[in-house]
Amino acid sequence: MLNHPGIFRSDRVVANGVSLRYHRSYGDKPPLVLAHGMTDMGLCWSRVARSLVDRYDIVLYDARGHGESDAPKTGHDPLTRSHDLLGLVQTLNLAKPRLLGHSLGAVTVALLAAHRPELAHSIVLEDPPLPDRLERPPAAERVAEWDKELLDWRSSVVEQLRSSKSELEQKCRRQSPQWHESEIEPWAEAKLRVSPLIFDIPNLRTNDWWHALPRITCPTLLLTGEPQRGAMMTEPAERELRRICPRLSLVRLTGAGHNIHREQFDRFISLVVDFFERA
Repeated sequence: MLNHPGIFRSDRVVANGVSLRYHRSYGDKPPLVLAHGMTDMGLCWSRVARSLVDRYDIVLYDARGHGESDAPKTGHDPLTRSHDLLGLVQTLNLAKPRLLGHSLGAVTVALLAAHRPELAHSIVLEDPPLPDRLERPPAAERVAEWDKELLDWRSSVVEQLRSSKSELEQKCRRQSPQWHESEIEPWAEAKLRVSPLIFDIPNLRTNDWWHALPRITCPTLLLTGEPQRGAMMTEPAERELRRICPRLSLVRLTGAGHNIHREQFDRFISLVVDFFERA
């Protein structure tokens, strides 16, 4: 997947009491840690890693319940995952790392940067699940919607675990014909490795972490796409985010949805590199 024999090495680290699989390029370069989204795994960043390996000491890791990392019965909430990431950074002795997270991985990165503002050099958040809509229904109704969405998502994961890898690859090609072929295999492999336990927490899509954003002091870039293509950042949420975090840089990419690094790869890499180099 990485196609860099001898450059990326795989190992495990115990972070926050959980054994996490990671892949690292090493070298005398600034560290960059990539946090994947829900139901993905570290190697889903392979194409991005290949493009950035000459600039950074890259670390890809599997979040708890994903890939080859442990899948404990508890601790799959965003805050605990941010503690996992903190443990990874500290155990690997990564000094002032750059952090890049996608979707719920972006929530993990944001929470870590908010609670440990001195830790990161700079962060990039790729389409995190911010408030779905500021005009959302009353709390009880919205929680019921969340529960149904999670049940549907969990059922989908269980169904995927019963599928073959080739079936999942074909499904991915049908659903996302614009994706580069190198994205297909790790996406399918991740779906076969994910644990359904990741859904066993109340209100997974909580927006409580949103209130931690103003505590982030390091340079921050948020990338999002078009809501009609599946991006999670609505225009009302964008306006609210700009109000509470005026120092944050936000770029909305036309033609992209939720998976920006897969749908607008060249533009994504250009924006990330330019931001990290200037931060």
